[in-house]
Amino acid sequence: MRWRHSNIRTRTLAISLGPALLLTLLLTGYFTYTRLQDLHAELTQTGQLIADQLAPATEYAVISGNAPILDSLLQASLHIPHVRFIEVRDREERVLAYVEQALGRRDTRIEVYQAAIVRQQIRLDDPFLLSPPLAQGNSDDEQLGRVVVGMTDEAFRQRQQQILLRASVLALLALALTLLLAYRLARSLIQPIDAMGHAVEAIQGGDYHTKLPEADGGEIGDLARHINHLAAALEQAQTEQQRSIAQLVGAREEAEKANRAKSDFLAMMSHELRTPMNGVLGMLQLLETTEQSSEQSEYTALATESTEHLLKVINDILDFSRIERGSLELENIPFKLPDLIASSVQVFRPSAQQRGLQLLMDLQPGLDNIEVRGDPTRLRQVLVNLIGNALKFTEEGRITVTTRWQMLDQQQMLWLTCAVQDTGIGIAPERLQHMFDAFEQADTSTSRRYGGTGLGLSIARTLAERMGGGLHAESTLGRGSTFTLELPLPWRHCLAGEQALLEGELEQGGGQSVLLVEDNPVNQTVIEAILRSLGFNVDLVSSGQQALQAAGAQAYAAILMDCRLPDLDGYSVTRQIRSGEGPNRHTPIIALTANALQGDRETCLAAGMNDYLAKPFKRSDLRYILQRWVQNRP
Repeated sequence: MRWRHSNIRTRTLAISLGPALLLTLLLTGYFTYTRLQDLHAELTQTGQLIADQLAPATEYAVISGNAPILDSLLQASLHIPHVRFIEVRDREERVLAYVEQALGRRDTRIEVYQAAIVRQQIRLDDPFLLSPPLAQGNSDDEQLGRVVVGMTDEAFRQRQQQILLRASVLALLALALTLLLAYRLARSLIQPIDAMGHAVEAIQGGDYHTKLPEADGGEIGDLARHINHLAAALEQAQTEQQRSIAQLVGAREEAEKANRAKSDFLAMMSHELRTPMNGVLGMLQLLETTEQSSEQSEYTALATESTEHLLKVINDILDFSRIERGSLELENIPFKLPDLIASSVQVFRPSAQQRGLQLLMDLQPGLDNIEVRGDPTRLRQVLVNLIGNALKFTEEGRITVTTRWQMLDQQQMLWLTCAVQDTGIGIAPERLQHMFDAFEQADTSTSRRYGGTGLGLSIARTLAERMGGGLHAESTLGRGSTFTLELPLPWRHCLAGEQALLEGELEQGGGQSVLLVEDNPVNQTVIEAILRSLGFNVDLVSSGQQALQAAGAQAYAAILMDCRLPDLDGYSVTRQIRSGEGPNRHTPIIALTANALQGDRETCLAAGMNDYLAKPFKRSDLRYILQRWVQNRP
């Protein structure tokens, strides 16, 4: 196991035993070596002492040549332990006497010691006895021979083994004691650390009641205290978090309840406002088609303008609510750019003429045979908002709508640039960057002088960005402003037959029959009149059951369905028509409803309807949607 992967027990034992083992081996080796050297010196001294003592004792026997005396001396000395042999040699190295003991072990090594036999001269006069002379070195003539003593090293080996055995036992005892101490140290560390590990795992699992002992006053005890404090703090935090979560859940439920109430209120108000607004606007549009005096025409135009302004405020509030919730969805259908831009500008021509302003349109040619895809309703909403703002804040001069486009290389994409330039009051530089914020206007006084909610530009920029483009502004205070819309739009060439179809049957319904399902008497009159003015024959019913009966009896070019009906709602009627085998199973069904909130369009489409038109609507809006589903129907 690698060191970095080992546990604390292994590391503690290794750290404790490693140095202890090394130190024990070094000290044991040193003291054993020293003791053996001393023993060897002691044995050498003993052997040399025997030889030195025998040398003067054998002097007389060597001089006299008395062999029995030599043998007796040597035999007496042979009984000294570990003496192997003794011999006496004369000056010519002749062996005068030799004794030995029987061989004990064959591997025994013999150490040889020798001493010279010297003639000794003793003077018996008084001066010699009173002051003996100092010892003088012996000459060769005085040396009679030498004594050779052979001693075995058996005693040395025995003592050596004893020393080594004792040293090994002491070393093992020291290592065992060190191991025991290291084990106890490791255990004293591992037990609290294991307890801390289990406590941390319990805390991680949400159990904050684990209590660690804090008896140790050192670092382990401090760590245990910190873990206990952490558990207590986490338990308190969990309690506070649960309390906060409970409060948040309650607040969320209250907010959802309030949001549902707001949605219900908006749905009700939208329906209740749009239903009479549809009657008012429809009647005004029908009144414009009648023969009127100039004064009546002026009154009708003012009433229409006021109605459209109120409708715009309602639509802005609903759009802003959708944007806030992130529920704004865009269509992706084909349409003609020149027609959309021209119709958006044409809406404001009467108002511009009444105020003495020039409303100019500069459209780059080449778009007649090109069909683009996108959301024409939202694009028209952005353009109408920009042109309407320019007209509202311009008191003299002109408003110019300049449209430019270019094809992007290697892509079926058209880059549209539409700039609305006016000669109005302009915007101060410090206020310009805030003009796209909700409820912001160029100056607080404009709310009283020019009116408006301050939502138009915010919604316009959001729509432009959702469509993949952008909206930016340039302005000079007192000289006018320019708002530029840029959008990428997929495109394709429009075939000759499609072009003829778009331009041919644009106005007239060709006498085709449509079924109108509407329960409000005013809306019945308005919508029926608009449909007849578009060239359609209209069958009118006011309930869901009547709609089912009419749809089962005759085929229609289209069915215009109100969603809120007295007996059976429009969604259920549509589902039954789609699921049945009647002649209108595949007939386009268009929802005409005052519901314009989040999910209303999706609910209509999910029920089997083909399209959705929110009340109040203009004659041109109804004509456009019928053109899409009836006149272009294969």
